[in-house]
Amino acid sequence: MSAGIQSVISFVKETTWGTAVTPNKSIAVRPEGGITTKVDTQLIPAVKGLLAKNYNAIKGKTEHGGDFSFDLFADYVGHFLLSAHGSDSAATHSGESIVYDHTFSDSVTKPSYTIEQAIGENIRRYAGSIVSGYKIEGKPGEMIMFSPTIMAKTQASASAIAPAFTTVPAFNFAQAAVKIGGSTIGEVESIEIEYKNGLEMVYGLGSNEPLYYSINGGAEVSVKIDLYLDSTSLTRFSNYLALTNEAIELILTGGSIGSAANYMLDYLIPKAYYTSGETKINDAHNLLSVQADGIYDTATSTLVKPILTNLVASY
Repeated sequence: MSAGIQSVISFVKETTWGTAVTPNKSIAVRPEGGITTKVDTQLIPAVKGLLAKNYNAIKGKTEHGGDFSFDLFADYVGHFLLSAHGSDSAATHSGESIVYDHTFSDSVTKPSYTIEQAIGENIRRYAGSIVSGYKIEGKPGEMIMFSPTIMAKTQASASAIAPAFTTVPAFNFAQAAVKIGGSTIGEVESIEIEYKNGLEMVYGLGSNEPLYYSINGGAEVSVKIDLYLDSTSLTRFSNYLALTNEAIELILTGGSIGSAANYMLDYLIPKAYYTSGETKINDAHNLLSVQADGIYDTATSTLVKPILTNLVASY
C-alpha cells in the first residue's frame, strides 16, 4: 500500500503532439482531481437464439483527461497558460536584463505536453496533453489557486522520474488587487476567473485514440466576483442593469526580481458584460455577487490578455 501524500505530477513540453517526452519539471498539487482514462466499452447485442442480450464486447473510444489544482507559481504557470492560449510573445521587461514579460494570446495551434501522474504503483504518462481551460481563484486568507483542465492523446505506463519542483514562490491573497473599469476596487472579497478555449479531441476510423484536436465553438471567459456592498461596489450593479461593459483586471504582485521588478501576473479582460448581480439577505456583511462574461475587444484585439512577469526567458 502506498501513501497518497507521495503522489507527484510532472510535465515537459513536447516537440510533436502526442510524441511522449520524459518529464523534467514537477509541480506541487492539491489532494484533489487527477487525470483519468475512460474506455467506452461497447457491448454488442444480437438476437441469436439465446436469452442473453449481449454476445461480445469491443473497445470503443478512449478518452484521457481531468484536472488538478495548484498554488499559482509565478514560473511554472506559464506552461499551462501557453498550452491553453497557444502563443507567447516574450520580451525583456522595461529597465531589466534578466526579467521577462510573457504576453499570452489565442491561436489555433496549441503546444502539447507529456504529463506524468505518479500515484503509488500506478505511474502513467499522458502524451499530447493540452490545457482546454483553467480557473484562477482568489479567496481571503488563502493562496491564489490555478486549476487547469487537461485533454490528452494517449497514455502509457512509465517509471517515475525524480521530482524536480520549482523554488519560485506562489502568489497569495494579500498580493492580489482587482481593477474594474480601470480603478482599483478595495471591496473585493473573492474572485474566480474561468477560461475555456473550445478544445475538442477528434476521433475517426483506425484508432481508439484521438486522431487530432480542433477548436469547437471558440474561446470564452467568465468571472465571478463577491464585493462588500457600498456606494462604490453598487456601481457594478448599476452597470449590470444598464448593460454597461467594464474592463476587469486581476493583478498579482510577488517578490522582487532583477534590479527593480517583481514577479507578476496581470490578467486583463478588456471588455466584460455583467450577466447577473444580486445581494442576498443575511445577518453579516452585505455582499454584492456579480458574474460577467468577456467578449472580444476590437480596441486591443483580445478576449483576454494575461501578462506573466518572471525570470523565464522562453516557454
